[in-house]
Amino acid sequence: SQPASPSGRTWLALAVYCTGSFTTMLNLGFLSPLLRPIGDSFGTPDAVTGQLATISAMVTFVAALAATPWMDRWSRATWFRLLGLLLLVGTLLSAAAPTFGVLVVARIIAALGTSVVTANSMTGVRDLFPDPVWRNRAIGILVSATTIGFVVGLPAITQIAARFGWRVAVATMSLPVVFMIAGTWLLPASAPHRMSSRQPLLTSFRAVLGDGRVRAILIALSLNLAMYTGWLVYFGAYVTDVFAASAALLSTLFLISGLTELAANNLTPPILRRFAAVPVLHLMVACAGGSLLLTGIVITTVPAALAAAVIILNTTAAAYIACNALLLDGEHSHPGAVMSVASAGIGLGNTLGPALVGWALAISGSFEVAYRVLGLLAPVAMAAIWWGTRAGPRESGRPAT
Repeated sequence: SQPASPSGRTWLALAVYCTGSFTTMLNLGFLSPLLRPIGDSFGTPDAVTGQLATISAMVTFVAALAATPWMDRWSRATWFRLLGLLLLVGTLLSAAAPTFGVLVVARIIAALGTSVVTANSMTGVRDLFPDPVWRNRAIGILVSATTIGFVVGLPAITQIAARFGWRVAVATMSLPVVFMIAGTWLLPASAPHRMSSRQPLLTSFRAVLGDGRVRAILIALSLNLAMYTGWLVYFGAYVTDVFAASAALLSTLFLISGLTELAANNLTPPILRRFAAVPVLHLMVACAGGSLLLTGIVITTVPAALAAAVIILNTTAAAYIACNALLLDGEHSHPGAVMSVASAGIGLGNTLGPALVGWALAISGSFEVAYRVLGLLAPVAMAAIWWGTRAGPRESGRPAT
């Protein structure tokens, strides 16, 4: 029999989670179009300004680990209110920052706000959609909200910055945060998987990291995000420096490449119903890494850079969906903790990617070389996937994924 369609309130709750994903994307990607304007404002070079992303990602990593024991003790509504308030303060302070040091502090506060938004959204999807078919569709929609942040949010920020300056552009990022906070009344008011307060805090970590398959997927997720973020943060400066791109051309590149990702986000769940998730994950990581490794060799024109952007965006998005589908599948005693550790892995990847590109850029002075160095993460991710899943999928009463 076909599973019953989710209720209208369920879809509204998903919309709130989608707003969180949209907001997270803006905070992750806003540096790409604003890297040069922010650097010019404070007199910092690209490699230094880009490390705002590294600092934010490192804070996200630490905060997500610290939040892990509490993920299944507090409700999604409580988490979203707390995270939204931190994000609102950090965003407004970023827009008003008088010095680069204050901007660093503001981004740290904002990073605390985004640290486990994805973890709560993914865990919330698991609670809202117990059926795996509807759940994977919801994951695709959730990731599509991230893509809309890329397709609509980043071009809008680029144009606002060109007309009114980067501070106004950053300030507009607070608008979806307000909606995110206001919508928390639609989210469950209690934790569906409430853990006993007497349970040791490290129990959550043992439950998550004791599974070798989960560890492999977390490594792959982290390295996949490292490739995505390392590419994204420096993409605006790359096309500006190498191809002398204008704000209009940069917005167009974001728009076209992002629109293709929307299709990929919603095609990936049906693909995962037809094909096993692990081989799909291998293929997507290989394609993303290959595109990065060809930068400056085959990718030497604006159309080639656009094609590479389409491939990188689509393959990393599909790999992200596959990783989360694998993590959310089956019975977990600490589902929130699983996704919180995944958020920590994402934070670690978001730290590694920009740091690696920034280091390679500082050493070589070439964006092409820096991107090729970033592409070397792909074979490492593929080796981790193979090592962790070589014994086959765990028994879950479902077809192998």
